Amino acid sequence: MTAPNPDPKPTDASVETGPAPAPAADDTAAREIARLNGLLETSRAENATLQQRVQDLEGQVDETKQKELQDRLTALEGENATLKGENERLTGEATRSGQLAALAGKVRDPEATLRLMTDDLKDKDGNPDIEKIIGRYAFLAPEGVTTATAPSGGGGPQTPATTSLDAAVASKDPGAINAAFDAELKGAQ
Repeated sequence: MTAPNPDPKPTDASVETGPAPAPAADDTAAREIARLNGLLETSRAENATLQQRVQDLEGQVDETKQKELQDRLTALEGENATLKGENERLTGEATRSGQLAALAGKVRDPEATLRLMTDDLKDKDGNPDIEKIIGRYAFLAPEGVTTATAPSGGGGPQTPATTSLDAAVASKDPGAINAAFDAELKGAQ
């Protein structure tokens, strides 16, 4: 028999030289790392896709909100225009009512006066100038007011005034009637 070799040297490649990991364990670990790296890449891709989707949805929400706000703004502008028109109408009515009140009792027909009124018949504040109105349209003078019917100032009163004869007849006093009659005869000559 031969003595054991104290320093054995492997001559064959199939001989192991110490504790080395088994090739099957290395392959399993590498496959597990590759699988995990694949899952990581898939997760990253899904994350990027989801982030892009979130941005798209935020953009859609912003567009939807902007559209809703634009629609609301358009509706409010329409309502504002309607209210402005209503305000102008009411202001016109208030002005007309104020002018009618200013003309009441000062002219025969306030409505007709307003229809005939032009800017030159108003004072500096825009109120009706009664003297100018009656000067131009004498037929609008209130009853009992005498105005000239001719441009030269002639023509006498527009409405008949009560005479002293009428007053005497109303009193039924024969002496007053005779005196008033005599006065009328003298005035007619």
